[in-house]
Amino acid sequence: MSYPVAVIGAGLSGLYTAHLLAQAGKKVLLIEARDRLGGRICSHALEGATHRVDLGPSWFWPGMNPRIERLAGDLGLRVYPQHTRGATAIEGSDGRVQRQPNTWEQSPASYRVEGGMQSLVDGLHALIQDNVHIKTGTQLQSMKLHAHAVELQLLDASGTWTQLVSQVVNTIPPRLTAQDVQMDPAWPDALLKDMRHTPTWMAGQAKFVAIYGSAFWRESGMSGTAMSHRGPMVEIHDASDAEGNSAALFGFVGASPAYRLGIGSEELSRQSLAQLVRLFGPAAGTPLWSAVQDWAQEPLTASESDHQPLSHHPMYAGPVVPDDWDRRVWLAGTERSPNYGGYLEGALESAEQSVTSLLRAWPTLANAGEITT
Repeated sequence: MSYPVAVIGAGLSGLYTAHLLAQAGKKVLLIEARDRLGGRICSHALEGATHRVDLGPSWFWPGMNPRIERLAGDLGLRVYPQHTRGATAIEGSDGRVQRQPNTWEQSPASYRVEGGMQSLVDGLHALIQDNVHIKTGTQLQSMKLHAHAVELQLLDASGTWTQLVSQVVNTIPPRLTAQDVQMDPAWPDALLKDMRHTPTWMAGQAKFVAIYGSAFWRESGMSGTAMSHRGPMVEIHDASDAEGNSAALFGFVGASPAYRLGIGSEELSRQSLAQLVRLFGPAAGTPLWSAVQDWAQEPLTASESDHQPLSHHPMYAGPVVPDDWDRRVWLAGTERSPNYGGYLEGALESAEQSVTSLLRAWPTLANAGEITT
């Protein structure tokens, strides 16, 4: 067979998995359903600009997230703390806005990556592109277990096709795996039920982002941080570059996925800009570019179950594979991380764990004829 290992999903976990396997000298096929790399990492820049605003995850925490910190360093990326200098705006449910003279400092501080989190994706892509075969726009439909291979049924623009591999590392979130991928032999009902009850982190969320010609809020003594009891955004932050030369604001939308879908992204954008005007003044109403990123409406991120808002950060468990699939399919992705589930750090942790286990088993699998290189 052409590839001993297939990695499913080219988000941060899948890219890092492919990188670690390529470092170990393994030939890898990387399958991604989207037409782009990064998964829930998605950053946008104006034409000709180098600064990108994050439509997905924005922060990491040095010290608490050693893998992200190390990866950024290995890729030569600059990191910088979230801007918090200046006053905070607090909006009441009646729309009245109060200013607090200072913005609270998180401990440890939240950090951003220069060029957006997409810089991590771009850096990993550059490392693997000569050693890993990447197929974008290709969706996994089923996996069938054979004596010494796993048969993948894949769908792309040309139609359905199959690929035999010896090993699979699947980074698709548990809910979407249970919903969209057929297994032969079938996985136990109890395991599939657990997978369907595992929330996909960030899948129910939406962000509003606006890019401006200048950080006018800083010029008026504001930090860009705001909290609101009125909405549609409940929490807003400065999303500019480190110096504030490329200026942006972003906010987490508090309205439910059903409400967001009902009013549409155009109306939600209008309401969000009106809110920024209430908080930061008339200049906030004329951005150079703005957009709503509603992850709940992306079928490659969210299932119907993810439309129920999370009231707390879930406690994720480690991967579980049925006995007959053991040492043939390995599971990664941030929802498979018991220590950092839901965070970018968890995407890297689960990748490390799956690759370490696979490489440890490799000699035994090869001797048994279960890996063809």
